Amino acid sequence: MIDFLHGTLSERSPTRAVIDVGGVGYGVAISLTTYDQLPQPGAEVHLQIFTYVREDRLDLFGFVDAQERRMFTMLLSVSGIGPNSAQTILSGMTVADLQQAITQASVSDLTQIRGVGRKTAERVVVELRDKVSATIAQPQIPAGNSASGVAAEAVLALVALGIAESAASKAVAKAVSTSDGEPSVQELIKRALRDR
Repeated sequence: MIDFLHGTLSERSPTRAVIDVGGVGYGVAISLTTYDQLPQPGAEVHLQIFTYVREDRLDLFGFVDAQERRMFTMLLSVSGIGPNSAQTILSGMTVADLQQAITQASVSDLTQIRGVGRKTAERVVVELRDKVSATIAQPQIPAGNSASGVAAEAVLALVALGIAESAASKAVAKAVSTSDGEPSVQELIKRALRDR
């Protein structure tokens, strides 16, 4: 699975970008939100990737940040929404606006997006409301903190052990806040498991 691409932006359009990575051009489907944040062709670019595999094809979907990719995967979990519909929804609203519409059960806001009918909007609200609320409520580890990379590794390790991502993030954030200095990944995992 491809997790990210880092290379030179070869071309871009409102729905697609081509990234040259070591002489290979990867075609990536993008949302309008991502398109608005892309540099001009020829510049260096880094995109988070969701790899969608079907029997007969492999599609890459690109996002400027992990938050947009996370929302994309949440949308895919809604029955009746495929990757193209999820990308359309992300093109119609920013991630923050979409999260707000879902948590406030604002079906009318969601139906303003082209291709999203009332039933689909209601399904999105019903199936994602708790997930989105948990994502918004989880404490964030400050960016720029040298412990943030270690903390992210600890969260991934806890998720691999079967702990929900939101619970793992909370436990690691608590472990970071109570530690002296810069803890190792192992120390954070031990503290997070002990304090759960």
